[in-house]
Amino acid sequence: MCDIFAISAGYNYTPQKYLPVFAERGRQNMDGWGVGFFRDDQALVEKSSEQVFSQDQVHESFQRLARVIDSRIIISHINCPKSGGHHSAQLHPFKLPFLDHQWLFAQVGIIANINKYQTQGTTRLEVDIAAARIFEYLRDQMVKLHNQNPYISLYTALHISIQRILADYPGNYAFFLANESVLFAFCNFRQLMVLKESESMGDIMLITSIREGLSDKSWHPIIPDPLSQGELLVIAGPDVLYAKDI
Repeated sequence: MCDIFAISAGYNYTPQKYLPVFAERGRQNMDGWGVGFFRDDQALVEKSSEQVFSQDQVHESFQRLARVIDSRIIISHINCPKSGGHHSAQLHPFKLPFLDHQWLFAQVGIIANINKYQTQGTTRLEVDIAAARIFEYLRDQMVKLHNQNPYISLYTALHISIQRILADYPGNYAFFLANESVLFAFCNFRQLMVLKESESMGDIMLITSIREGLSDKSWHPIIPDPLSQGELLVIAGPDVLYAKDI
């Protein structure tokens, strides 16, 4: 199965310490990769359909990104052959503008029938892949809720949107959704691992689907309660602001 990784910091962070480790730990997923980040509040994405780890080396472009990215929030996705995305345009993360922000989205999991969803938004992701439809669904619901109540918080809007997508399209979800200042993480079937790490300029928060984490430090597992619909985390800077069941 594919893997995802995100970094959230209170300052612009260069991920050369952890992004290559993510590539190495996720090397069993060998069908492409993507990295999303922010520059001047604009979402940027770099993708490649080439293997992220080959001949005992991390892909050269992936290593270059790890050295040059300078962003408070960074999201990366390593693709697996079963996910269906083999062209670089189909690879995660995806980006969309809405609610006065630019957003990044990356997802793992299997959701039946989600490809049937027809977006109500003016912007459609022109790729035939489940993650694009999930992103559009969440976007459409959050915008609809905001139009009904302009004072609704992003957290509440996303919480309700997740409840709705689980009702309309049940399945296994684990995803990251982020704008330039806040990272949302949701899972309902697969644990995520989190670590608050001290760096020279301050703390950062790391979160990944790699089961053992990305270092030998004490990573904390986020395991969805089987009696709930999943767990939603809100991360700003190096801190988890909320971690609540749906």
